[in-house]
Amino acid sequence: MATSSSLPTTDIGTPDLYYGYTYAQQADWWENTADLIFPQSMITYGRMRHDPQLKAVVSAILLPILRATWVVDPAGCRDEVVQLVADDLGVGVLDADNKPGPARTKGVTWHRHLRVALYNQLVYGFMPFERRYRVDSSSPGGTRLDALGPRMPWTMQQIKTNRDGSMNWVRQNTQDIPLLGSRLVWYLNNTEGTGWTGVSALRACFGAWLLKHETWRVHATSIRRFGMGIPSVTAPAGATKAQVDQAQQLASAMRAGDQAGVGLPNGFTPSLVGLTGSVPDALGFMEYLDRVMAKQALASLIELGQTQTGSRALGETFMDLFLLALQAIADEAAENATSGQPGCPGIITDLVFQNWGENEPAPRIICTDVGTDYELSASAISQLTATGALQPDESLDAWIRKQWHLPERTTPWTPPPSKGTGGSGPNTSQPTQEPGTPPVPAPAEPAPVAASTTSPLLRRNLTKIEAASGFDPVSHQQDWQRALDNLMSAYSAIVHTQRTSLVDQVTAAMDAGKIGRLTQIAADSSHGASLLIDAMVSAWHAAARAMIGEAASQGVTIEPNKVKLPSLGTIAEGRASLAAAWLASQASSRSLRLIQPEVPVEAQAASVSNDVANFLAGLSSSQLRDHMGAALTAAQNAGRVAVLQAAPESAGTARYVASEILDRNTCEPCQHEDGHEFASFAAAAEAYPTGGYKLCAGDLRCRGTVVALWGDEGNG
Repeated sequence: MATSSSLPTTDIGTPDLYYGYTYAQQADWWENTADLIFPQSMITYGRMRHDPQLKAVVSAILLPILRATWVVDPAGCRDEVVQLVADDLGVGVLDADNKPGPARTKGVTWHRHLRVALYNQLVYGFMPFERRYRVDSSSPGGTRLDALGPRMPWTMQQIKTNRDGSMNWVRQNTQDIPLLGSRLVWYLNNTEGTGWTGVSALRACFGAWLLKHETWRVHATSIRRFGMGIPSVTAPAGATKAQVDQAQQLASAMRAGDQAGVGLPNGFTPSLVGLTGSVPDALGFMEYLDRVMAKQALASLIELGQTQTGSRALGETFMDLFLLALQAIADEAAENATSGQPGCPGIITDLVFQNWGENEPAPRIICTDVGTDYELSASAISQLTATGALQPDESLDAWIRKQWHLPERTTPWTPPPSKGTGGSGPNTSQPTQEPGTPPVPAPAEPAPVAASTTSPLLRRNLTKIEAASGFDPVSHQQDWQRALDNLMSAYSAIVHTQRTSLVDQVTAAMDAGKIGRLTQIAADSSHGASLLIDAMVSAWHAAARAMIGEAASQGVTIEPNKVKLPSLGTIAEGRASLAAAWLASQASSRSLRLIQPEVPVEAQAASVSNDVANFLAGLSSSQLRDHMGAALTAAQNAGRVAVLQAAPESAGTARYVASEILDRNTCEPCQHEDGHEFASFAAAAEAYPTGGYKLCAGDLRCRGTVVALWGDEGNG
């Protein structure tokens, strides 16, 4: 056990090369650019912030953070402490009712404070505020935060630090009275050691910014100089020196304009001399510098669409990284506002200390959602709910409405009715069927689905006819989704092989100097077709079992051995071939776009092949997913149709009704077809031949099908 005499209670070392009174040393110690050493750096960064590209970069960082939700996290603190902090900062409390309150007439407006703090911290590297309190006997602790006054970075003249590097006091150039560190809230960007002026987020962009503005001026001069050509006046043959000088003066006096003209003495000849030879690409160089500045700030996404290359996958990667960076900046600002810097107490910790003393736990201010991707969250919630991993309840309903800024419920929340047992539900275990074997019949007499059943997978409630038929669209969709997910997972190896083959073909064509071959490259689809056939057969069996169950729920028995498996190979081969052809066309188009005419084709083979490989790897899988999904839809509908064809004559004539309940984004033709009753089985089969509705504007993505109703149920 350590004794009091052996415990280290004082510092021996120092945090940096310099401490104490300081002026220029408050910059990066190794900074060797005079314009970037404090305080001259304040002028430089003040100029840089007005550059259009850097202004966009700073706005791209700042605005999402300001738009995010800032709340006080109680963190187990007493309610009166939490409420005082929230009231004085003008923010809500985490997980509480955070409806906007009345406009603030005094005290701190958090978002205004945050905007000034973050903007100047990013641009100049640091931003101080002086806190001011007021005594309020009606307050639980007797002290309220009255103001956080900005003390602009360029007013800092002298900073004194303690031996341990903590803040002692600062002096502004506006008065001689020093400001104690205990009075200040000090935001810092990327500080090290005793660098209380931080490092500007624009520092890495200085070189590119300087070159860009010099190029701007040169480019503008070039346009003015060569836009009309260089005026030239030729003196007559045998001209004297005086005449030559006169010719030069006449040429120099020429100006471009809609009223411009020239009158010359006899024998003098005017001309405009244009630029000959190539010139540096000033515009391309400036665009490159803009990209460099965006990249150095992790804001490359603002350059998307400004270049000739790129992909959706690359844009999503940029966005993911950028959102993580924004969340980190927001978290650091929140930590600074809560706990402060050494020698400069945090806003919250000092407010709690002034009211209840140093032993009172303090809550925290946090930024909850600057990096939230709502599209991903919506998809995840939908799938988790559909598979039973999440159970819809009142708290989930309230959370979703809060996150998506939806209106509150006007009626009490009620749990959704339980699903019927018709078809194969999410917990139904079905044996794997070999191709060509008859389907296993579903249990007899399943309960019909309630007409009021709702689900995130459905665009509306079941109709009376759909409910009476025993059709379970949720299970129907879940079967399809599971089959599609499994198929896409297995298909990834085939796509990888196809991409490798296409890149090899591009390389071979360019090595041979045969550009025309790039239009003839192709991807083998035979293995994909084989995999797809197996998946379609399995989907066919599952749909057939479900359809037999729907018939059984209506008292109609259909013998499984009379249900015939049709040939699905043509559809599988067609879909796999189309998907492979699309991938090949992307590789061909990409390689042709990259070829430089002035460079030998063979010399470009390696670079073009590498680019094509990266491009193909970054392509979205949505095109393939659409083709695979359409094939599985065709298999499901084929299974349902096969069961209907096997229905015994004793069952009588069924009513065949179109159902587009699974089309979440329903096109106008499908909306019109939804609920349509066909005159015959042949008419229904014609409307839904090899998948969804034949006139669907969504084509591959249609999830429509046909339900059958025997007897008189569902009328009206």
